[in-house]
Amino acid sequence: MIKILFIITLFPVLLFSNFIGMNSGARSIGMGNAYIALSDESISIFYNPAGLARINQFQIQASNQNLFGISDLHSNMVSIALPTSVLRSGFAVQKINLEDAYSEQIIYLSLAGIIKPNQIPIRFGLSLKHESVKVEDYDGSNSPKEFDLDIGFIIDFNQNLFFGYSAKNMLEPEFKFISNGDKLKIQQSLGICYKWRSAVYFLADHVWDDLDSQWNFGSEIWFFDVFAARLGLFNESLTAGFGLRTKKWIVDSAVLSHEELGSTYRISLGFKYGEK
Repeated sequence: MIKILFIITLFPVLLFSNFIGMNSGARSIGMGNAYIALSDESISIFYNPAGLARINQFQIQASNQNLFGISDLHSNMVSIALPTSVLRSGFAVQKINLEDAYSEQIIYLSLAGIIKPNQIPIRFGLSLKHESVKVEDYDGSNSPKEFDLDIGFIIDFNQNLFFGYSAKNMLEPEFKFISNGDKLKIQQSLGICYKWRSAVYFLADHVWDDLDSQWNFGSEIWFFDVFAARLGLFNESLTAGFGLRTKKWIVDSAVLSHEELGSTYRISLGFKYGEK
């Protein structure tokens, strides 16, 4: 019954290839998806590629999520941050798949750097994306593939206040695989993050395109730099989560509520190596 409800409510939207419902890691969704200005892990590739310039160690994170308890519906991702010289680099893959019916995939190749005019750190980044859509066993359907581009920057006004901006789908690719086609709209985001006493983060993002806009809010508090509790508001839906981290490992979990489909849970695992 839940699978039928999903197909009725969301499958018509997916047929316009909006790449919604992608898995972007558990930490960010636990904070209401308000991550534009913070962006300090490999999952920043999905939000603001400039965040890669914050990372000075190798990082890899992965997640495989079963959406809303629907056995055939999965959303997974892997993200890698590399502390390459001159410019930081990253690679990531996101995929959402309804078994034997429909799938969307995005592959990212990202670069980021930093400049310090007047001793103010300004990080900048971009992601080249390859986006693809596939419909199974549907007469007359194609499997379109297109390239796209994301950009972003982060300004550290001081050690406690950060401002971020990102623009996604800069090339506005058009996907047409049955009878109708639709362009991906440029999606812009402005974010602000305030760090209090080195352990508490308060975040707010404003996200908009030509047709719609929304606010996302989040918070995160760390205890002994090992355990984190998170709470957020993602487009009027409540989110919550927690995290554990050591010098080498990251474990994050989050829950997102949906008015019609109920709650969905996400867990991501990560490994890091090198000096922070």
